[in-house]
Amino acid sequence: MVRLKTRYILFEILYPCDTVEAKQSNELRSLNTGILLRHHRISPSQISAKTISQELRRSLQINFGDYGLGKAGSLLQIKYFSNRTSTGIIRCHREDTDLVLMALCLTNKIGEVGSLILNAVKVSGTIKKVEQYAIRRSQRFLAAIQRNDKDFLDDFARINTSEDGQDE
Repeated sequence: MVRLKTRYILFEILYPCDTVEAKQSNELRSLNTGILLRHHRISPSQISAKTISQELRRSLQINFGDYGLGKAGSLLQIKYFSNRTSTGIIRCHREDTDLVLMALCLTNKIGEVGSLILNAVKVSGTIKKVEQYAIRRSQRFLAAIQRNDKDFLDDFARINTSEDGQDE
C-alpha cells in the first residue's frame, strides 16, 4: 500500500491598516512596534477553521475551476487555527501544495471579514516541524516587540530567519 504524501502549510492572517484605524492608532505610531501591531491582530470570532476551509475551497474553485478544486480539495484540511494569534496549519497533498499556496494568497476575504491577507509562512513535510517553527517565530516576534529599540526594524526582518541567518 502506498502512503499518502502530505505537506503542512503554516499561515497567518494579516490585517492591513485602514485609514480609520490609522487615525485611531496615532499613539502606536510613536512606537517602533506600531506597524507590526497594526497588522497582527486577534481574528474576529466569525473566522474559524471551517470558514477558512470554505473560503480556500471557494478560491480554488474560482481561480482553478473544477479541476483545481477536485485535485487539491480532496486532502485539504485545516489542522489548527487560533483566533488569538491569527495563525493556522493546513494539510494538503504534496503534489497540490502550489495550488493551495496560490489559492491561499489569492484569498482576501473570509466570510463577512474583508480586506485581509493570508500569508503563507512555511511549508514542511511534518506537522511537528511546522509547530516548532511557529513557536520559535512567535518567541522572536514577542522579543522584538518587547525590546522596542532602534534596531527593531532589523529584528523584524530577522523574525522569519533562523539564528544562523538562513531561512528555514
